[in-house]
Amino acid sequence: MNKVIKLGMLFNEGDVPDFGSIEQDSRNRSLILLAEDIPKLNSMLTRAAAESYLVNGSSFPFCSGTRACVVDWLTEGTGSMYVYHNNTDHWYEIIPNE
Repeated sequence: MNKVIKLGMLFNEGDVPDFGSIEQDSRNRSLILLAEDIPKLNSMLTRAAAESYLVNGSSFPFCSGTRACVVDWLTEGTGSMYVYHNNTDHWYEIIPNE
């Protein structure tokens, strides 16, 4: 069976989770996504959700501090940035100081 690499993870072709618009920036490894896919950070892009899809021997590559940037904040009304926390396996919105 053919293999597919998505967001630095190895999957069997035809068995890749739906990450929507979430992509990895090759320059700094941060993630970029559309606001409509914010829910997929915690429903699809967590260790608990992704590991069941990974090819044996592959691991979930995100560590605490990995950032995800929402790119269409003007049209969706959010300028959100999210950060992954390894211990809780959850993405949290970064609230800027005002």
